[in-house]
Amino acid sequence: MFGKKGWMSLLAVVLASSLLSACSDNNGGNEGKKPVVTGGNESPTGEQGDGNPFGKFDPPLTVKSVLSTEGWATFPEGETWDNDNRWTKLYREALGINLKWDWMVDSTQYENKMNVSIASGDIPDIMRVTKKQLTQLVEADMVEDLTGVFDQYAMPYLKEQVQDALASAQKMATYDGKLMAIPHYGGDPRDSLVTLYIRADWLKKLNLKEPTTIDELIQVAEAFVKQDPDENGKDDTLGLGILSATMGGGAMGGFLNGYHAYPDIWIENGNEGLIYGSTTPEMKSALGKLQQMYKDGLIDREFGTKDYNRLKEDVVSGKLGMFYGTISESALIAADLIKNDPDASWKALPLPSVDGNPAKPNVGVTVGGFYVVKKGFSNPEAAVKMMNLFLQKVYGEDKEGTNNDLQVYAWAENAKYAMHVLSPVQGYIKDYNYNLVRDALAAGDPSGLNEALKKTYDVVSGTDGSDPDTWQQWWIHQPEVSPFEIRVKYQEQPDGVVIDKYFGGATKTMEEKMSTLLTMQNETFVKIIMGAAPIDEFDNYVSNWKKLGGDQITQEVNEWYEANR
Repeated sequence: MFGKKGWMSLLAVVLASSLLSACSDNNGGNEGKKPVVTGGNESPTGEQGDGNPFGKFDPPLTVKSVLSTEGWATFPEGETWDNDNRWTKLYREALGINLKWDWMVDSTQYENKMNVSIASGDIPDIMRVTKKQLTQLVEADMVEDLTGVFDQYAMPYLKEQVQDALASAQKMATYDGKLMAIPHYGGDPRDSLVTLYIRADWLKKLNLKEPTTIDELIQVAEAFVKQDPDENGKDDTLGLGILSATMGGGAMGGFLNGYHAYPDIWIENGNEGLIYGSTTPEMKSALGKLQQMYKDGLIDREFGTKDYNRLKEDVVSGKLGMFYGTISESALIAADLIKNDPDASWKALPLPSVDGNPAKPNVGVTVGGFYVVKKGFSNPEAAVKMMNLFLQKVYGEDKEGTNNDLQVYAWAENAKYAMHVLSPVQGYIKDYNYNLVRDALAAGDPSGLNEALKKTYDVVSGTDGSDPDTWQQWWIHQPEVSPFEIRVKYQEQPDGVVIDKYFGGATKTMEEKMSTLLTMQNETFVKIIMGAAPIDEFDNYVSNWKKLGGDQITQEVNEWYEANR
């Protein structure tokens, strides 16, 4: 499941948009009788159930599962991981599912514990596994084919999102055309794309245009360094802020994308199948330009050792006015500057391109694990129903967020308590909150919003951005400056985002070699940028990458690609 950092990044987005807006083979004591499914005014339809995504089992169904606990999570008095907490009560009362724990361990021990369970053949009815563990279970014929029950029981909104944005995650769980697990959907991959964050007030002070090309970006970086945009009379401002990481908020990935280079993912290469994006000629060109920018003082001299927190310090202290960020950086970085300097103003821009072709951000496929059902389990649809209920309570049952109960079942008491982690089955679907609030603000009509989004509407419509405490909610709903709006525009373009074409899990050689290859890649890129190695060192890196396992990995990836395209 998501770690604390992943969930906190997700929370940053949720806060911005909603204002915190069964048993083993003997049927676990059900004496061989398969429960009948009922729901609302529906009448029982026999052993096959009625296909109701939220139908209740009658008699109740006992489900054995396991839980990955998080040491950082705390709960309101009276609720714990293993007692009758709000999630176990919800599943019992809404679905007729009685959860029983085979075991629970800290998240750091979960994968190893699951390996032991799989090796012993003693697995629970429903559990979360890794891609590698899923493959082992499928090959050993230990888990159920869920193709039919997903088609019959998945809530309509989940199916809609799979078709629109989550198909790659679904394919990761598919073997020989059969859906062997329900992915723990990490959300629309496109939600993690980066845009260029820039100090609009600095642009105005220096009479600069918004950069749309790499050359213009370099001109802005030079002006930010040399023309004293903070007007303190000191030579202490920075040009472009980037980290040595190749993907994510603050990283260099957005710049590389401007050269049509796509680090750390597999991309199509004409008729040759898939190639690794970090090894292309476009990557060499981008690194060469970064090397020149570093030499010219447009990139911080401490680039090679700077981490995310230090980049944030540069922004919050008013020394840095340009960096690449995901939508989460609006809450995690940009908002803190406004608290220090209310006169500062930010704007998100599309990625500047090196030529006339639009730059496309690249993203990976995000899956937090796979939920499987033990072979022979009487009611495999229970796993799908539990995911439906999780999605409904945390995100809503449709794009309007209808019937969500975020502040009870996800982050209780104004995010003081993380309640979502108590559920053994979790999920995440596409976030429509920005679009809904944006459109309501434009129309001046919040009547179509749910209660949580109406609160956001009230906050945004009731301020002008001058209050630091509400600045972020206000800012992200201003289409002319919002990173959310840039994300929407990328998503609306056919092939506007480059998504990793490989999602088959770690191949044999990846498991053995990829860590070493990534270390070599990162070290080489940093040396080149900082001038410790010539740009032609990139060619040596590519040659060594191929010799040390890259060629074999490429072959394995393309064998998968040919079989799954």
